[in-house]
Amino acid sequence: MFYIILAILTSTAIIVTFRIFERFGISIVQAITINYLVASVFGFLSETGNFSFSAIPDQPWFLSALVVGALLIISFNFFAFSAQYSGISITAISSRMSVVMPVALGFLIFNDPVNIFKITGIVLALIAFYLTSKKDKNIIVNPKYAWLPVLLFVAVGTNDSMFKIAEHFYIGGDFVVFLATAFGVALFLGLAVLLIKRIESKEKFAVKNLIAGIILGLLNWFSTLYFLKGLDIFDVSVFVPLYNIGVVALSAIIGFLVFKEKLTKLNWLGISLAVIAIFLIAKF
Repeated sequence: MFYIILAILTSTAIIVTFRIFERFGISIVQAITINYLVASVFGFLSETGNFSFSAIPDQPWFLSALVVGALLIISFNFFAFSAQYSGISITAISSRMSVVMPVALGFLIFNDPVNIFKITGIVLALIAFYLTSKKDKNIIVNPKYAWLPVLLFVAVGTNDSMFKIAEHFYIGGDFVVFLATAFGVALFLGLAVLLIKRIESKEKFAVKNLIAGIILGLLNWFSTLYFLKGLDIFDVSVFVPLYNIGVVALSAIIGFLVFKEKLTKLNWLGISLAVIAIFLIAKF
């Protein structure tokens, strides 16, 4: 459970960090781009073994790293656009519901054991995702932007699935260089997005965005590394649901205690169901 706990804590810290960014007027685009630079550089510097940059394209995991890196930046942009145009609640729900994709992958490809307790836990987790993210008002999605949560669902689910495929078939024990390469790919794509945004908005660079990007990059590195290592130890149909449940429940509780966010009875019911789901999935 060590990597699950660390992945949940660091991922929740990222969510809390984004909340703090709002209060300090941090440019999310600048911080995200710097974050990928920091994560990639930190990853390569933390590699204790011998490796050559010129040999990276010859690694069996290289194509997987390209796909994962692209999905990292694509998922983020879909999340940002979906939150802006489709609403925060439906965005949070669709991103967490994507857990069904790697879970299905685990059952169909990796022969993860199936039993009534695990299935019940996963179903309860899906219900918990909805209830915990639901606000007082009904969720209304503008039909014009209904495709955004769908694409977010597919992007996040595909990204989690690709992590498992890469870990199982290609990476071996080369987690650090693989992940640093993936973040490097996301960096180059992020720079392109940043350039376009700067041309459109003429947004100026600020030191506070650099500091924010460094903090975010370190959190993102460890969060993703723990996620990848957790996939190496646990069945994907166990690890991914537990990880998502933990992040959703802990984020809601921190929002309530620290940011004074209002939690409805349905939100508390969702958190309670999340705890039950964790017990069922982890125990059985």
